[in-house]
Amino acid sequence: MGDGYFSSRNTIICTDNFTYEEVLKLKEILYVKFKIVSVIMKRINSNAKIMWRIKIDKLSMNNLREIVFPYFILEMYYKLGIK
Repeated sequence: MGDGYFSSRNTIICTDNFTYEEVLKLKEILYVKFKIVSVIMKRINSNAKIMWRIKIDKLSMNNLREIVFPYFILEMYYKLGIK
């Protein structure tokens, strides 16, 4: 629940401390197991370090919400775009 945010109808999962290969594997698992479509975003921090994040496709947001909603606490609903 903690490492991510909601922006422009998408949830971004902050996987900054993982390698590209690990993030790619997570992206593939999200699709194979849960049919969640996502893309990998490149981010460069203030120290010029390259980091990778997963952006859930807006068309998969309902699927994501259905899967994780029962496990989220009320204070974190905003990360799924739920007010």
